[in-house]
This record gives sequence, C-alpha cells and structure tokens, in this order.
Amino acid sequence: METEKIMKAIAKPITEVSLSIPAARLAIAAGIAVLLLLGSLHVLSPEFDPSWRMVSEYANGRYAPVLSLMFIAWGISSWALALAIGSQVGTRAGKIGLIFLIIAGVGEAMASVFDVNHSLHGLAAMIGIHSLPVAAMLISVRLS
Repeated sequence: METEKIMKAIAKPITEVSLSIPAARLAIAAGIAVLLLLGSLHVLSPEFDPSWRMVSEYANGRYAPVLSLMFIAWGISSWALALAIGSQVGTRAGKIGLIFLIIAGVGEAMASVFDVNHSLHGLAAMIGIHSLPVAAMLISVRLS
C-alpha cells in the first residue's frame, strides 16, 4: 500500500512538482506578508479595536492602501496554496475544497479593490468569508 503511494508520487508529471514548490513558497511568503501588514495596521491605527470591528474598517482611516495590500496578499496566498496542494488532493470533496479556496481568493482580492464604503465590498465579504472555512474543511479531510 505504501509502495503504491510512493510510486504514484514518483510517476507524477514534472510540471506538478515544479509548480508545487514555488507555489508553496509564494503561499508562505504572501501569508507572512498578510500577517505583517495586518499587524502594522493594528500599530498604525490603534483607534480601531479589532476585537469588535471588522478588519475592513481600517479603510476608513489613513492607511487604506496598507489594507488593500493586505487583502491582495491574502488572495495571492490562497491562490498559491490551491496551486501548491492541488496535486495532493485526489478526492471529489478535496477538489471541491480547492475550488472554494480559489473562490475565497477572489473574495479577498475583491476586498482589496472595493473598500468597506463600496457596495461590492459586501459581496467580496460574502464570497471570501464563507468560502474559506468550507475550503479548509473539505481540503483538510483529504490531507489528514
């Protein structure tokens, strides 16, 4: 059984392997950027209390461009993660989870363009906030 898994991994096309590693690195780097940008927003705008306000409300302050960078980095991280783990997900549920991860990235990228005062920001929130946990559950079952 374990030998079959090893043989399948060896037999994978080189393109899957050659894309997975850089995509994983990009996902990690973009994820770190998200954390650093979000942390900087907490320091730069202490008047926004994240314990009871949405992160998007930082757009109402002077540092809206930092928030936009954070959201686009988050979207890139989601897309890169989907590309990195795509070859590891073989079940139908896992593939549906990958689709939800890509959709979550779309919502996150939309939030970078449409700030909290724009009417499409609500749509971006609905797409991103609801898709990410569904993706996590469907993918994690397959990868566990």
